[in-house]
Amino acid sequence: MKHLSKAEIAIVKARILRGDRYVDIASDYRLNQGRLADLKFGRIHADVEPANLDDRRS
Repeated sequence: MKHLSKAEIAIVKARILRGDRYVDIASDYRLNQGRLADLKFGRIHADVEPANLDDRRS
């Protein structure tokens, strides 16, 4: 997995929860969709909470 900061991981998790398409997130962060599923289901980086995206545009 490409090295992402905890802040980036938090944003990715928030975008998954928000319902953004996996293909869009994967493209933005140069990840494969399997890693996104791993993040979603807590198989990796379970300790990182999703970011609050209320004031962000992603």
